Amino acid sequence: MKRITFITILLFLAMQSCVNQESSDDIFKNVPIVIDMDSAKSDPLKFDPIRYVPLETSEECLIGFADKVLIRNNKIHIADFHTAMALFVFDMNGKFLFKISRRGQGPGEYSSFFDFDIQTNGDIYIFDQHRKKFLIYNSTGEYLREIYSDFYFSDFCLVNNKMYWAKLRERGKMFANLAVYDMENKKTEFLLKDEKFIHDTGIVNFSDYGFYYSPDNTVYYSPKFSEIIYSVDEDGIHPAIGVKNLKIPPKHVIDGWLQMENGLERSIQIRESKYFIENAYIYETDKYITFACANDVIPDILFYNKRSKSVYSTWRFDYFNMIGIDRIKGSTGKEFFGVMTFIPDNVHQKKILASREELKNWKEDDNPVMVFFNPDM
Repeated sequence: MKRITFITILLFLAMQSCVNQESSDDIFKNVPIVIDMDSAKSDPLKFDPIRYVPLETSEECLIGFADKVLIRNNKIHIADFHTAMALFVFDMNGKFLFKISRRGQGPGEYSSFFDFDIQTNGDIYIFDQHRKKFLIYNSTGEYLREIYSDFYFSDFCLVNNKMYWAKLRERGKMFANLAVYDMENKKTEFLLKDEKFIHDTGIVNFSDYGFYYSPDNTVYYSPKFSEIIYSVDEDGIHPAIGVKNLKIPPKHVIDGWLQMENGLERSIQIRESKYFIENAYIYETDKYITFACANDVIPDILFYNKRSKSVYSTWRFDYFNMIGIDRIKGSTGKEFFGVMTFIPDNVHQKKILASREELKNWKEDDNPVMVFFNPDM
């Protein structure tokens, strides 16, 4: 697939910019999948058989919070960025294998744990934001080497010899919403310059730009106010999914936001305006694509059936009420997965625990449970 150039990306953003009038179908001309929000059905959530996998609990592998979860090479990698500041690795049956927990100032040690990703060969990259460096470990947790960065960023992902960074900044200055670092040539290319509108409104702080991992080494990325969701893969960046009929704010509304001097009040007004902000939590299986279409604090969750080309909208909390997770955290390619954390006295969770034999001994202080499922829509 042909790689999009910097100018082409800017053209896409200009065409779909919220400061323009409603977008035309020309935006979606070269987009492989186009989803029409007006055709979304509000059917009740239905699921294929659900699998619950409790993660082993011991003093050596106590997880405070599952901030980021990646499944690679039949291993579950769970990062706890704040409480334990460690990466925990389990097999697909929940058995603890090893952890990376090396806080300090020496070789192979980190003073902050901000993000992580896994190379195709199994090497694990941990980003220490305080010291602007990547610590690289092999697939069994042995320290290999480190790489220093010239910039700060909110998220990163690895695609072969390239590293993509989101929300790139240094010394208080935003350089780009998306950049790529060539690890062989040690060069950084700014791909998506930060739009002035996002700076002025403070929208960039509404939630960080993020990468969303799907199978086959494909990662999704969606700029704010963008009707296009991009894929990041070994061939570069491509428009992958178009979302039609989003409620994008017109120019006079944006002008009113820009005239507000109080940044906090402005951000609150934008969140409460019900206008479209971003597509997030974008994951894919062989049958479905799911994403959250955020137009306020609690986004609608959508499932797109790739075979029937139909789209279904549901309420975010339906997940918890039915299967015990707050949101989807990834995909194995065949199933979506989330994480269920023990919540005492929660009525919905009690029903789940009472109906599942594998959860009968699960206690409040135990590690979370991996939940694997597929919708049946």
